Amino acid sequence: MFEKKAAPVLNDQDLQTAVWKKITAHLEQRIQALRERNDKELDDTKTAKLRGRIAEVKELMALDQPAPSVDADDTEK
Repeated sequence: MFEKKAAPVLNDQDLQTAVWKKITAHLEQRIQALRERNDKELDDTKTAKLRGRIAEVKELMALDQPAPSVDADDTEK
């Protein structure tokens, strides 16, 4: 299988903006609040929903990281 290199989402200039810094601060607060809720006693469905939200926030926070390579077989159809 071959890998496609994913294009970076944000460049260095984007990462230095006040807007990105505000977004990052908000996302850090959001993930902390979600983790605190997840630490409480919840049913399986609510736990799964919170974990999904946490995963999405982490994905947004990772926009400042190099994009991972994507295996051609792992792409959505």
